Amino acid sequence: MNKASRSMRDTLRGVALVGLGLLTVSALVRVPSAVEACGATAASETARGHVFEDTNGNGVRDAGEPGVSGVAVSNGCAVTVTDDSGAYAVAVAPGQILFITKPSRYAVAVDEHNVAQFFYRHYPGGTPTTVDGAPVGWRFPVVEVTGPLPAAVDFPLYPLEAASDRFLAHGFADPQARFDVSQDMLREDLINTLMGNPYGVQFGLTMGDVANDNLAIYDRHKRMMGLLDVPQWYLPGNHDLNYASPDERLANETYKRHFGPTYYSFDHGNVHFVALNNVEYAGVATDGQNGTYRGYISHDQLYWLERDLALVPRDRLIVLATHIPLVAEASDGRSPVATGPGTENLAPLLELLAPFEHIYGLAGHDTSNSWKVEVNHTHGWHGQPWIAHTLAEVRGNGWTMGPTDLRGVRDAMMEDGNPNGFYVLRFDDVELTPEFIPFPYGPDGGQRMRISLNPLLSAPQEGSVNRGTPEPGTTVVVNLFDGGPRDSVWLSLNGAAREAMTYAVRTDPHVDRLHAQYAETDDAYGRPHRSSHIWEYPLPVPLAPGLYRVEVTSVDEFGQRRQGRFSFEVIG
Repeated sequence: MNKASRSMRDTLRGVALVGLGLLTVSALVRVPSAVEACGATAASETARGHVFEDTNGNGVRDAGEPGVSGVAVSNGCAVTVTDDSGAYAVAVAPGQILFITKPSRYAVAVDEHNVAQFFYRHYPGGTPTTVDGAPVGWRFPVVEVTGPLPAAVDFPLYPLEAASDRFLAHGFADPQARFDVSQDMLREDLINTLMGNPYGVQFGLTMGDVANDNLAIYDRHKRMMGLLDVPQWYLPGNHDLNYASPDERLANETYKRHFGPTYYSFDHGNVHFVALNNVEYAGVATDGQNGTYRGYISHDQLYWLERDLALVPRDRLIVLATHIPLVAEASDGRSPVATGPGTENLAPLLELLAPFEHIYGLAGHDTSNSWKVEVNHTHGWHGQPWIAHTLAEVRGNGWTMGPTDLRGVRDAMMEDGNPNGFYVLRFDDVELTPEFIPFPYGPDGGQRMRISLNPLLSAPQEGSVNRGTPEPGTTVVVNLFDGGPRDSVWLSLNGAAREAMTYAVRTDPHVDRLHAQYAETDDAYGRPHRSSHIWEYPLPVPLAPGLYRVEVTSVDEFGQRRQGRFSFEVIG
């Protein structure tokens, strides 16, 4: 279907919905019995208002400002759509957050730190200070009293000047600073690199772990991210929990104070973004320490998501953003499968996604590995396979790991050998191409792979670097940053014809060496983990003395081409 036909189809669909008045989607689709009472309390009220074009930019609906029809409005459970005047009505209970699904051709308001403002917190009494009769001593500030429900809760929108199905966005996994010095390193790596919007992105999306347990750092983090001058969307991770909460019900109250709802959706171009909170907190442990959690999507979210997706055209790209990966694994066919953290109840999510052909998953959380898993029949999915992508992290293995460079910033290399970094997400209609940018390189700087020898050459003198005598079985090892098993990598030695390298799931020998070198020091690295993006090439035997040129070419599953070069010297 071409874009003009799709636009007409969407318009007609919107007219049909408007013809039903203030449509409550839950009346039209299956209601899971486990969540029939989702959001219903005796204290519920009816929230009313308009979604409107804020033509004078003052954030207030003034006379003559047109309403926007067909916009989804939700209390986190029920979903309704605005009528032809932009009006809506939906039930809201204390402690719920009203939010809209931003339409594709519009922007939402942002606050002074560029945090997207698409929601209204309904906390007439603030976050409770007692739960089940027991007092809660919140470790960090929670949601303040908002007072009675206003007569109108309106949501302003702003038409995008150059709306297109082709656009760029930033993807950030786990900034996760705990202390001010860690936040300094985040500023040096991320903020200094991206101020001025060198890639021309339209917004940024952070896949959780905004902070590392110290939620007092939120204010400073927001100020820094605000310097990037584009709207920022967030979702929570396990390190964003307020551990004073006895269970999952109120575990995100500090996050909500700063960033709004923990799950939501928005549209941009031909993409429907769904942010889900798949961190389920088990509560404070019996020993008083922070409790455990698991990767799990709550019944309330699945209830909401079914109604949210019922409004989405089936030919849209669905981008699922979670903190904990949906699924993480890798195998080279020669060794046992390597697995990372995942989401326990993936099956009901796949059931809701079944009508859609174009899907992509984005996640963070795993400090050891970046992964690109093809979700297919082995996971219970029988549609067109799609990628569940665990992103390499902004903080890598942590802001306290590895030696510092001349800026005073830790190396923070992940345990699979991937540098810390960020992503430029390139959208073209329903296609997504993720480009990983490693630190400390800025735009178009630095290689996207590491080339090394394993083992190192036997050195003729202390301090020699890649000069010496190779041992039998020496291989060239390529760590293709954020690569995966469906990528192809070739090597040319001294200008000879390219030969395919062999994919292997193994630790990066470069990481093995650094881990051993810095063990038991203040600059120690994390324990090496098997990587899902390693390729090997055995050096010919014997090798005559002389200089050798290694040229590596890679093409990933998205068609992105990379070049890497390396030299070493063999002595007699």
